[in-house]
Amino acid sequence: MNGNYETQLSTHDEESVTIRGKDLTSEIMGELDFGSAFIHLLIGESLTAKEERLVNAMLSSLMVHGTTPHAIATRLTLLSEPNSTQGAVASGLLGVGSRFAGAMEQCATDLQSINSADDREASVAELAAAYRESGNRFSGIGHPEFDPIDPRAQRLFELAEEADVAGEHVAILKDLQSEFEETTGRDLPINVTGAIGALSSDLGLEPEAARGFAIVSRAAGLIAEIIEEKESPIAMDVWQSVDDEMTYVEDQ
Repeated sequence: MNGNYETQLSTHDEESVTIRGKDLTSEIMGELDFGSAFIHLLIGESLTAKEERLVNAMLSSLMVHGTTPHAIATRLTLLSEPNSTQGAVASGLLGVGSRFAGAMEQCATDLQSINSADDREASVAELAAAYRESGNRFSGIGHPEFDPIDPRAQRLFELAEEADVAGEHVAILKDLQSEFEETTGRDLPINVTGAIGALSSDLGLEPEAARGFAIVSRAAGLIAEIIEEKESPIAMDVWQSVDDEMTYVEDQ
């Protein structure tokens, strides 16, 4: 091992911590809100005041969404190990994936792929056809509860217009929406997953960072789940309810 490792993220000495060229205590703490600090850490760029509002809205949009699998996993883990806050949060975050909460990564990947294509219109049609043929759902379009509009996505797009952030990836997402609506004959809203996938791409972020918004946002919600579980526990009842309703069936 020669020890020649490099990072552009941070360094420290006896008196300071530096994050992408900014001093932590004098240029970030008390100077940048969390959303701005997050973007600075990711890509080393500063945000305008209106961009700050958008990024912070993205970070707050997925904190909680009812009693989700993530919330249940966190509460049940806390039941098993009451002294592991980080373990309970981690168990919930493991479910922020391609089906629930974290699907904006694939959405961003698809949008960025179309944006780099020579023929965008053809690429939109090809992607929509590929999803239809596979039977898989494009994660950025449609919602089982919000109809005809996902209010979270609508609010993010309003803030994006104010901040002049909505660009090519938002336009592509709307093209996909039109394509899916035309082929299905249904009104399909753009959901918050699609909005975050498109807006994070228009902010110049990698697809992994799109899911990062969901992870950071949901982590805050799971901490709240832990606090509520300690004050008003339900995990034992959830476990008992599932056990009571479970039927054993002999293997045939």
